[in-house]
Amino acid sequence: MKLFVPYRRAALLVPSGPAHDPDQKHLFIVLNDPAQVLAYEDKHSLLVGVTTIHADIPHDPACELHPGDHPFIRHRSCVFYAQARIEISQKLIDGVKRGIFAPQGMLAEDIFARVCHGLTVSRFATPKVLAFYDAVTRAAREKE
Repeated sequence: MKLFVPYRRAALLVPSGPAHDPDQKHLFIVLNDPAQVLAYEDKHSLLVGVTTIHADIPHDPACELHPGDHPFIRHRSCVFYAQARIEISQKLIDGVKRGIFAPQGMLAEDIFARVCHGLTVSRFATPKVLAFYDAVTRAAREKE
């Protein structure tokens, strides 16, 4: 059994492929330690996905990633803030235990800081996601 705790900077592969390839997995990054904020009863985690940049397809320029920023990233990529997810933290833990999600280590602090900053400047991040992120970062600062 794999041990996984969805702490900030954790990366994991999540099934998120297109209809013709539903088992395809994308890299997702956890932006916060499990947190119980706002109207959420359980502890939740905010995840953002990473996608390859293609020259002929517009992309969100808020945070570009490059080979070497994480071992899984082998092409010029970007964080896809439009599809950010707020998930029950236990669901992530259970998904790893069942082999649905695959842990991929932790992001370096400097890369993680770029990803978080990108969320705050992306024109594609939803108000719900931004409110959650603001609440968890404010709660984390208050604990310090």
